[in-house]
Amino acid sequence: MTIEPVVIDFASLTRAQLRDDGGKPLEAMLLQTDDIADAVAQAVAGNYAVMPTGGLTSAIGSFEYKSDAVGGFAGVVAIRPKGTVSPHLVDADTAPENLKTDQICIRREAGTIAVGAGLTFTQVNAALADHVGGSARVLVDLTSVGSAYVGGVVATGAMGPLRMRPSSTLEAVVVADGGAPRLLTGAELDSIEGMQGWTGMVVSAVFRFYEVPPAEFGLVLPVQGTDVDAVAGLLAYLEPWTRVNLPGCSGGRLGNGDTVLNGVEMVSRDSLDAFIKHAQDPARSKAQGLLQSCEYANADMLACITGWSEQSVDDVLFSLMDPETETIGGVMIEFGVGFSSGAEMEIFRAIREGAPDMARTKARVTPEGRMKPWSTSTDVNISAPADSGAIAAILTAYADYRALVRAIAEQAGEGLEVELSAYGHLSPHGIDPHHRVSIFADLGRDAQLESLRQAVLDGKRGLIRDLVRAAQNGGAVITGGEKGVPSLVEIARALGGEEHLPDELRQRLSRARQAVGAAPLHFSFRAPAELR
Repeated sequence: MTIEPVVIDFASLTRAQLRDDGGKPLEAMLLQTDDIADAVAQAVAGNYAVMPTGGLTSAIGSFEYKSDAVGGFAGVVAIRPKGTVSPHLVDADTAPENLKTDQICIRREAGTIAVGAGLTFTQVNAALADHVGGSARVLVDLTSVGSAYVGGVVATGAMGPLRMRPSSTLEAVVVADGGAPRLLTGAELDSIEGMQGWTGMVVSAVFRFYEVPPAEFGLVLPVQGTDVDAVAGLLAYLEPWTRVNLPGCSGGRLGNGDTVLNGVEMVSRDSLDAFIKHAQDPARSKAQGLLQSCEYANADMLACITGWSEQSVDDVLFSLMDPETETIGGVMIEFGVGFSSGAEMEIFRAIREGAPDMARTKARVTPEGRMKPWSTSTDVNISAPADSGAIAAILTAYADYRALVRAIAEQAGEGLEVELSAYGHLSPHGIDPHHRVSIFADLGRDAQLESLRQAVLDGKRGLIRDLVRAAQNGGAVITGGEKGVPSLVEIARALGGEEHLPDELRQRLSRARQAVGAAPLHFSFRAPAELR
């Protein structure tokens, strides 16, 4: 029996709670659906502009645009994939083009899993554990692995502690842009990954999966962030364990010996303090223990190391330790803390991700008697060689930026506060420690807020220029950022134009421009001016 598609009444849709990058509310309607291709086709046929959206917390990458940019359309529709508590497994011969947002198709012999756009990677890996084996997983290791949708991860080009873009293990992506859904493979993936939905909307994605060592672990080492040489020495020392050597075939065992470090993350002591004030036990008590470790070690940051191993966490600690110095890359382990698989790792993740989550949440909430906070975060991903000098130069640029922000905060004046929260990635294959600056101002302090905002943005542009120089001088490679193409645009703007970008980034931006130019205006209306 043929089921007739439901005709969507766009005029009856509720308003989407979205804002553009400038903080301006977006006049868009919200449509949640399990059939993205049909919804997009109806929207385009009705002359609606389409904004793919996920968690509805923001419209990252939408950029500021004038109302006349959508003047020729009937309106803007924010289309969100419908998620599910329990994904539906379908036959292995189901084509990716036919998947609904909550469906999964596993081809075990091929080592691939096709997933609908409305699923999370926690759900994807749980399905692999149930139907392939507990050690099988897709290597998209996001910090938001339990909440970010597959479609949004591909569209943003998001990376987690592994510092691997989705395309590293992507076989194919199905895209809807108004016509029949299209299957993209190979070099075609560039036209959708990291493009924020400017060229179409992800319907489903096909990933290769691999087997990883069975035990998950975490190690926390207190470090002094101002001692960039010491932190750089630690990262250079850990580099051999952070190489993720993919096997030659899908479904094979991940290479790199019996221990693989899949992330080195940073959490500042300030962020840990903020987390403790709002967290609940048992995470709160464990975080207090980590704070005490910082105090004992006279440290202002935590280096959070995660990985998979055949060994117990205690054995991993000793396998990483240099027997001559009894340190890990020069860092004393006396005040280190270990976490093992299961509930302990869940607590570890709650602490590691609680700090940045609180910083982002606080930046979105307007306090009583104050203006809406202004916030900006750094996002420049750098792959560095195992050279402590090259890594130290990168970390020095961040230390200088932190010092600048603190100086701005001290000069802020009455009724103004400047907060800095540092967290994120220190893997040598993806150094990208996010530094979020938030400014809070009393009502009526518009001019002072604008002055502080410009000072921070000037400092951020200086940081990006310093990072580019440090990378070029030290043999490192800037690979972009976690926001995909918007990160490239921001880097280009800071450098004074894309002609100043490193060659590979300039070529990626050129390919992005071609993809936007070929996309329907129903999607490309949101793209930045540099790409239109």
